[in-house]
This record gives sequence, structure tokens and C-alpha cells, in this order.
Amino acid sequence: MSDEPKEEVNEKDSVIAEANISNDADLKNVTYLDKCNHYTRNCKLKAPCCSVFYSCRFCHDEDNDHEMDRHKVMEVQCKRCDTIQEVRKDCCKCGIIFGEYFCPICRLYDVPKHQFHCLKCGICRVGPEDKYYHCDTCNACLSLELKGQHKCIENVSRSLCPICQEFLHTSRSGIEIPRCGHMIHQECLKSCAEQRLYQCPVCKESLWDMKEVWQEMDEVCAAVQLPEELVHVKLFILCQDCHKTCEQFFNTEGLKCIHCGSYNTTQTSSHDSSRP
Repeated sequence: MSDEPKEEVNEKDSVIAEANISNDADLKNVTYLDKCNHYTRNCKLKAPCCSVFYSCRFCHDEDNDHEMDRHKVMEVQCKRCDTIQEVRKDCCKCGIIFGEYFCPICRLYDVPKHQFHCLKCGICRVGPEDKYYHCDTCNACLSLELKGQHKCIENVSRSLCPICQEFLHTSRSGIEIPRCGHMIHQECLKSCAEQRLYQCPVCKESLWDMKEVWQEMDEVCAAVQLPEELVHVKLFILCQDCHKTCEQFFNTEGLKCIHCGSYNTTQTSSHDSSRP
């Protein structure tokens, strides 16, 4: 799952009028003065590193060669009346709501998207909260559907996506957990499928259930006609899926693991079975 809301910007929302909002009862009528490409909010954050106001930490990071620590933000500026004040949900002067969703820990302001703050993750996640749980081994919030149904890898979320190299724990993009347990962005995994790349870039295990593909490989390999000098050649292979070794006859199209039926294998050595 993604850890923070990803806001799509459309033409209708690019210019938004002011609104007089004074209390939580008027939240349904909130409109926003302007917004960046990342969040919808009515305030700017004062970057503790350079004392400049930015709409969000991503806007800051895109404009600088260093990153902004949002947890250290102590002041915000109202986009409506320009009043600088302590971190809070609404403006102390004009009363406008800075964000319908507000997390005082993350200094996160945005429109409601079922967000919730996970104390163990240390950041806000996109929920709904009752559909997720925190996996202490993986150190990440995962869908309840994965509870007891995925391979845990210690602190796997505190790593980079093996495709795009973005830090996964704070990534705003959707994340998938393949069979091997290594986290990858949903879009990166989709790209692998489109390019017919079925191996995990980290451990080389198959990313998906390849049963149908292996059945097709059986037919392809069975149709291969080898020259006489190669018919008796056997290879020792290592299976990347079940991690077992075995001996298999040479085939130009693939080498099948006799233990699990996978063709996701690599050769370790060879010999001619016709010779003593």
C-alpha cells in the first residue's frame, strides 16, 4: 500500500476560490486557495533546514539539493491571510481549515482519503485503517488479506524499490509483495510483466505463479531435436524458485527443475551421461 496520498491535479482544480471556514462543522464546504502537485491544503510549511515556506516537503525537495524533515516543521503560513503561526489545523486569524485531514505528528494536511497515522511506521498511511495491520517483521502496514499469507522479510520496507530505486517505506506509490516477499512498486511490477521479466531483481525467484508458462515450456522443449553429440549431455542446475539442485538433460530452450517443475534455473556444471 502507499504510505501517503497521491493527488491527481486536474484543470478544474487548478484555480480555486477562497472560502470562509471557521469550524469543523463546515468541513464539507472546504475549498482550497491553491495547491501543489502533491497535496491539497491551505497552508505552507516552513522548512526547518532553510527557513523557506513551501506547499509541501516534496515541493521543497524538488527545489533543493537536500531533503526537508517534515517532523521538525514548527511553523505554517496561511495561504489566505499569510499569517505565520504554530502547526495547527486551522488558521488562528481567518479561521480557514488548512486541511480536512490533519496529522500533527507528520505535519500532514490534505483532503480525506481514509488516512491514518501508524505509530510503528512513524508516518501516515492511506487506509481505511480497519483493512490493514502492521507486520512487525516486514515493519510495514499491509492489507489484512496478506496476514499469514505472505513471506516475511525483516525490515523489507526499509529498502529501495529494486526497479526505480525509490525508498519504499515513505513512497507515495502503491506497493506489491510478490511471492518471494521483496517489495516492489505496483507500476514497476506491471512494467516487468509487460517486458516479460518474471524474475525478482533481488533474489531471482519467480514474481508470479508461472505454472501455465512452465507447461508451455514443456511443449517447446519436447519439440526440440538435438544433434547426436548433445543428446546425452546432462547439466547440473540450481532452481531459483525452490533453491534445490538436480541433474537434467541439455535442452536449447530451457532446463526444468525435477523438484518443482520450474524453468527458472541456472547451470552449475555439465557432463556426458554416455561416458563412464
